[in-house]
Amino acid sequence: MTTILDEIVNLTITRDSQGLTAQGFGIPMILGESMKLDRRLKSYANITEVADDFAITDVEYKMASIAFSQTITVQRLTIGKKVSTALASPIVSASQILTTTVNFEITAHNLELGATITTVGFTPAAYNGAFIITEITDVNNVKAELLTDPAGDATIVGTYGASETWGEAIQSVFDFDNSWYALTITSNVQADIKDSAAKIETLGRIFFARTSDLDNLDKVITTSVMAELKALNYSRTLTTFNADSVNKYIDIAWLARRLPSDPGSANWAYLTLVGIIADILKSSESDSVLNTNNGNTYQNISGKDSTRYGKVASGDWIDLIRGSDWLKVRIQERIFLEEARLSELDRKIPFTDEGGSIIENLIREILDLGVTAGFIAPKQDGTGDYTITVPLVDDVPAQDRIDRNYPGVKFTARLAGAMNTIVINGELKI
Repeated sequence: MTTILDEIVNLTITRDSQGLTAQGFGIPMILGESMKLDRRLKSYANITEVADDFAITDVEYKMASIAFSQTITVQRLTIGKKVSTALASPIVSASQILTTTVNFEITAHNLELGATITTVGFTPAAYNGAFIITEITDVNNVKAELLTDPAGDATIVGTYGASETWGEAIQSVFDFDNSWYALTITSNVQADIKDSAAKIETLGRIFFARTSDLDNLDKVITTSVMAELKALNYSRTLTTFNADSVNKYIDIAWLARRLPSDPGSANWAYLTLVGIIADILKSSESDSVLNTNNGNTYQNISGKDSTRYGKVASGDWIDLIRGSDWLKVRIQERIFLEEARLSELDRKIPFTDEGGSIIENLIREILDLGVTAGFIAPKQDGTGDYTITVPLVDDVPAQDRIDRNYPGVKFTARLAGAMNTIVINGELKI
């Protein structure tokens, strides 16, 4: 998704294993169908705040509770609302006369002018019919006009809800508030996971899904959710097997435990999660998940419950994707903010070789932060293992100079990466 920053600072980051364009990082979002929120998205700092909106039996509450229970956890999470199955249950009452127009309170935020609402529940002698939306007064109220006249006067008091897919809900939540970075959903159904994964690929965020489907443990089966996501080469969805993904929400637990770290600084493997039961898997089963299907597991290894490994469906590593997201948006922000700062001082970045040096130094500033965070590898002398190239102004095409467009700025950086498996050859002699 193109942003205003993309228009001002057009930056593309590529790595040897995967090309990425993304922004944002840091806050998890739980998307659910409980319909308890009065808006699309709400932010929470602790489970007490969550309890103000959700019952302890709601999946959103249970997932938030797991998130806030981790030994190290996020300072804040968000919960979004997916509009659930369509509801139409007007209550006949004498309080409102139904004539040519009627106001409906709706729970959907994506209805359009001209859409038709069909209501049920009226007696045949009154009216059991349809309305067409003529005005959307706000996100919760529309005005709908009768398509036909009723047989007689009728009255209505009630609500109307419109169902939506997981992908539609994700887009609606994103449009309402896109400050979140990592998505989880209350469902572990394969079709819901695939719908959500398809949408998240377009939004520059990441999606963490959970599954208990035993098909994922068999490398021969190609219809499991992990195998299908791998075939689609999705680079922003990671899926974890856990035997009890209905009651134990490993996706939000893993996110809440790892997201507090600086992007790109920490390995997502070998974490112990609070409230999640580790699986005992055969080596062939874990191999199917981890290596054949590019999935993840939570297993007991030598007495320690450990996450393995933090891999997305395409086979890339989630810490590299998150680090790349961080690097891109920080470079864009740094250059834009410097342009804005100088403009406020009635100055500018000049279209000269000196201006090119300013751009180079701004990029260097962020790359050095990446070195400090452990995302970009250092050289033996401790300086960052990266190079930055800026063109001489004389080498910039005349039309670009006229358009005030400075192309050809490049950098390459070696990633620090992480060690997930180690090979050691030893020999004992007498």
